[in-house]
Amino acid sequence: MKILKLKTMFNYLLVVLFIFCSANCNDKKDDSFIREFEESAEESQALKKSPLFENSIVSTDIDFIKATDPDAFLNLEYVGQSDKEMPDKRTDNLFDTNTYVFKANFSGNKTVEIWAHSSFGSLNAAQSYAEKLTSRLGKLPSGMRGTLSHVIIHKGDEGAFAEDQGRFFVLYSDNMDTRISNNDLEETVFHETVHVAFDLIYAESTAWKQAQTQDGVFITNYAESR
Repeated sequence: MKILKLKTMFNYLLVVLFIFCSANCNDKKDDSFIREFEESAEESQALKKSPLFENSIVSTDIDFIKATDPDAFLNLEYVGQSDKEMPDKRTDNLFDTNTYVFKANFSGNKTVEIWAHSSFGSLNAAQSYAEKLTSRLGKLPSGMRGTLSHVIIHKGDEGAFAEDQGRFFVLYSDNMDTRISNNDLEETVFHETVHVAFDLIYAESTAWKQAQTQDGVFITNYAESR
């Protein structure tokens, strides 16, 4: 409340100063001051309409979802090895043989499969990364988690991405470790699940586009580019 009062007082003083100068300053020096004031006001207004961050996760220090927050995860089952479609940014090869398949169970009778690429080389290695994911999936809202068919984990270091029509998203093991160390994996899982849950419904809808136009500003550069 004190901050709001100070901002109001500061804005009031600026207006008074502007009126005073407009009424009493006639020489070139005073005109220059007025122009400078107007340019400063325009810049301030432009800043208000600029995105605050590059993106919502790695460019901020905000820990929206904490590792200590409660979650709905119950247990992880190993299903076995199977041939799966495993999209990968690094290759056009879509299929993987002997993918490690797990089933993560959550309260509310919800399940999400986790597919770990055969390149992990052993069940223990694959399961260790599946286990890093489970509590993060458990922190999702139930309705969002219910839209997921499965999650793919590759061995390596690339950024996550989602496939809304297939209802899955893809993670990479080294990037997962980085995101965990920066308290960002919870937000990454949430972000990619948002794509799965809402892109098909809203991303290209007229109502959503109109709402964006009416806002006139985006919270991140990433959001503005979508």
